[in-house]
Amino acid sequence: MSMSMMPMMAVPAQVVGFHQALVVPVAAVIVNLHASSCVTPCSTQSSASEGSISRQNSTSAASEQGTSDTSSEGPIRGRVWCMSQRRNSCRFVQASLETCSDAERFALALELQGHVWAAAKSACANYVLQKFIQLLRPKDCQFIIDELMTNPADVPNLARHEYGCRILQRLLEHCQAQMEGLVKLLLEDARALMCHSYGTYVMQQIFDFGTNVQRQQLGEGFFGALGAMGKDPNATQVLQKALVHAPQRVALARSLVNQLAEMARGRHSHHTALMALKLLPSQDLAKANALLARKLQKLWANRYGRLVVKSIPMLHDQCVGITKREAASSFDA
Repeated sequence: MSMSMMPMMAVPAQVVGFHQALVVPVAAVIVNLHASSCVTPCSTQSSASEGSISRQNSTSAASEQGTSDTSSEGPIRGRVWCMSQRRNSCRFVQASLETCSDAERFALALELQGHVWAAAKSACANYVLQKFIQLLRPKDCQFIIDELMTNPADVPNLARHEYGCRILQRLLEHCQAQMEGLVKLLLEDARALMCHSYGTYVMQQIFDFGTNVQRQQLGEGFFGALGAMGKDPNATQVLQKALVHAPQRVALARSLVNQLAEMARGRHSHHTALMALKLLPSQDLAKANALLARKLQKLWANRYGRLVVKSIPMLHDQCVGITKREAASSFDA
């Protein structure tokens, strides 16, 4: 009997069910594997990007919701110190202070009472404290000064602090009439502060905004140490201010004559040398030019020394046509 003529045999229902149950999971696995292989890096990045955008949008919405009310009656009142310590909210506090009245701003400032020292040394809150000093009436800043004066021994250290020095600078700019006590404490440690990388900025502000008496006292601090301080990159910047504001600026310039040639080659000190040359009486200026002429080749070979030489026509004329390399090789030889 041929195969086509053979009778169909009945297949039990249990066997058919078994085969169907087996085929469906295998097909599902194949489909899943095919789908996984079709996922490209771009689609993965797209998904991540979409998630990131979604998070940014939700953050932006939350930010807008949190900053919609900028009045002092809004979310700031009662939370100034707390909000000042966080990066985003401290910016919100600063922006909000711009729209307040003087009375509202002072009420908000008082929330920092008892936290002035901490705020002055905080990476975020120092900006809020600076903003208050800039916007408050000077008399309303008195509580800040009073609180700093409760720890007088630490005031010079505040001038050395990365953030604290900014608070003292703002107070000198906006509340000079009330700063006598703090300035007195700073002047007691003047030489060390002038040479400090942060303290130098506070000392410069005393020359810019201090009284004549304070400028006189700070200027006196240079005498007897001009040799070292003229070379110090921080102190020489204070010395530049002294040559502008100090009552004894001519005497300071005359004391610098013998070291001007060395100072002329420094990144910061060459500015000091240029300022001193402008203040010198004719007899001292002639001496200074003679000393500079002895070091002319070295000065011309130095990027900062060249600027000093160019400011003195009689010396500059001698260097016309000489390249920096030629000048350097002449004194190396």
